[in-house]
Amino acid sequence: MPLNQKKFKTAGWGEILWDIFPDTKTLGGAPANFSLHAQQLEAESYMISCVGEDELGKEAKKLFNDFELNTNGIQVNKDLPTGSVIVSLDQMGNPSYDIKENVAWDHIVFDEAQKNIAQSLDAICFGTLAQRNPKTQKALFKTLNITPPHCLKVFDVNFRQEYYDRETVKMNLERANIVKMNKQEFKEISLMFYLSRDTEKGILSLIDEFDLKMGIITLGEKGSIMATKNNYISYTPTSKINIKSTVGAGDAYTAAVVMGLLNQKPLNQIIREASDLAANVCGYYGGSILKIKTKKNENQIN
Repeated sequence: MPLNQKKFKTAGWGEILWDIFPDTKTLGGAPANFSLHAQQLEAESYMISCVGEDELGKEAKKLFNDFELNTNGIQVNKDLPTGSVIVSLDQMGNPSYDIKENVAWDHIVFDEAQKNIAQSLDAICFGTLAQRNPKTQKALFKTLNITPPHCLKVFDVNFRQEYYDRETVKMNLERANIVKMNKQEFKEISLMFYLSRDTEKGILSLIDEFDLKMGIITLGEKGSIMATKNNYISYTPTSKINIKSTVGAGDAYTAAVVMGLLNQKPLNQIIREASDLAANVCGYYGGSILKIKTKKNENQIN
């Protein structure tokens, strides 16, 4: 990026939590992963969340600072612990989650720091999980309401356990201008809103019903689909993906799409670059921070 070019401002809004694996722990949460990957893609990246006044909270903020990610939007709750989740991986590396309840990010409040960040954003990414507390959902909606008109508001669905329903999805689609989901999430949303079982017809109907700029469906090894009101494209990777862990891959994809759109790249280029980045992330073990560190080290060696 040229020295005189202004960086785009992006933010992940929602959960910061520690993924506890059988043999290690790593910082995670979809909005946090998005923020980390956006920062790696040359954004001025912010995280809006809440951690506890505990060792995990301090460690989380330190890691974000180490990656030069802006932490002004991270609140500290003195009474509740930093979020955590027990992660189990199946034979294909696909994760399942046991998410701890009543933790710090369940109590994000709308404050002055959040207001200042929101008013200058070029893009913000949010999902359903951090809205399981209605008060936190209200804080999110206040944030979305004061973003600039040009801001990309990305609803990255991320259904987890029982922490979503039709009304939550509807309210988020009404406030977003981009929605991203995987194949299973699209199937559930199709049932919620009586969309066509045909993927192309279904995603275009969703875009039309909620006046979205874009709808995205990720298909794992089979690539992804990207649709606008006037365009529908699909991309299938030509090389086989060496999957070690899919953790964080979808968030990397989202970050690449956002940065591609902000940089006004052609859609065919965006979908290819986003899919390639997600595939690359799948080739590393651990969560996003470990994967980014490993990739950086390899690049320095090479």
